[in-house]
Parts: sequence; C-alpha cells; structure tokens
Amino acid sequence: MTFELSEDILEAILNTGKETVKVSNLENLANGNTEGLEKALTCLKDKGYVTESSQGLSLTDKGTLKAAQVARKHAVLTSFLTDVLGTEPDHASKEACQMEHSISTETIDRLDTFLENRGPGHKPGHGRTWGRRAARIEHPVMQEHEGHVHEGHAGLTKRNPIVSLSECQEGSLLQVSMIRCFGKHSRLIDLGVIPGELITLRRKLDNHAVVITVKGCDIALSPEVAENIMVERCNTQ
Repeated sequence: MTFELSEDILEAILNTGKETVKVSNLENLANGNTEGLEKALTCLKDKGYVTESSQGLSLTDKGTLKAAQVARKHAVLTSFLTDVLGTEPDHASKEACQMEHSISTETIDRLDTFLENRGPGHKPGHGRTWGRRAARIEHPVMQEHEGHVHEGHAGLTKRNPIVSLSECQEGSLLQVSMIRCFGKHSRLIDLGVIPGELITLRRKLDNHAVVITVKGCDIALSPEVAENIMVERCNTQ
C-alpha cells in the first residue's frame, strides 16, 4: 500500500505542473487513509524524493525523475490497452493504474518498442474511435479550489474527440491527453508537455512541423512528435 501510494503521490505532484502542492490536496489519493498517507510521505522524504516547506510538498530532481518513470509506465500501458486491445480509454487508464506499480522497466521497454514499431497511424482497437476522454498519465491535472483537488482547468469544458496534435487547426486551445511511444519522446516532460497540460497550437509549417505555446513559451515540434501527442480541444464555458 505504501509503495503504490508513494508512486501515486509523486506522479500526482508532477502532473499539477506546480512547484509546490499542499498535503491536503493529496488526501483523495489515500481514500481517507490519513495514516497511510503520512507513512507514504515519510517514506518519500526519507528517500529524498520530496521536500516539505510551509508552502507544501515539492519534488526534488530525484523525485521528478522517479515520477517521470512511473508516468512513462502508465502511458505505455494505456497506449497498449487502447491501441492493441481496443480497451476504452477511461477503463484503460484505471487498469494501467493498477499494473504500473508492479510491471518491470524491461517489460515496459519491450512494450514501448512494440508500439513504436506499429507506427503512429494505428488507431485503438483496429479502427475503433477514441472515447470522449483519453487516459491520462496517472491522475488528472489538479487545481486548488476551496482546499480541494479538482480535475481539469477552471472555465473549460472538454467534450471533443481525442486526436493527434498534427490534426488540429492553428489557434486551437488544447489539453494534452496522452503521449504515444512515451519513451521515445520523454524529452517532452522537460518542455512541460505532459498529460493534463494546456497548450495552444500557434502555427503549422509547410513541412508539417508545428509550433505550440506551453507555459508561455513557444516550442517547435517535428511532424513525428506532433503525430504522437494526443490532445482534446477545449471549449470555454
């Protein structure tokens, strides 16, 4: 329990995109088990994965790397379940949450290679369409509101199909849903392009590369990378 919860906490903090997260905003991960949450946090601090200040919890460099490793497992498992087995994205995400804590890195590497060799053109379930919401890398991005954690971003509603970034129109406000072949494109984490993050598609170039804005910075992405970033268009309420 402590091991799984510890990994959930690391990834949840990573997915917020914030430097610090209040402990109270992580309580839902423990399903009301306050003692279990305290044990998991103590374990993370003892191992040097997180630090705690008056503002909240922060990932160390070591903790960020560990969170990214767990995130990769979830992304690869979700992609395999949806792309190969045709599992509905929401169910695939829940299944991936259970499997990611016990599966080995070697097996994930093999699955990632298998998915990469299939190419980005394959659709989930051999022709099945994407569901209304794609699986996210562990927990949806979290926002603080009256001391609680909520999914999504305030003022936005996402009720559109999941498509690749390369299929979207210039000027679109998008939310990253998942990244296919995550291991190959893991550098996107350093750029802030992670599931749950809002991005804007600024330009589509003649060579099919794209320019996006994430966290206030413009980033150019190759056609291959853009094809493997799955997004959902956001509508303002």
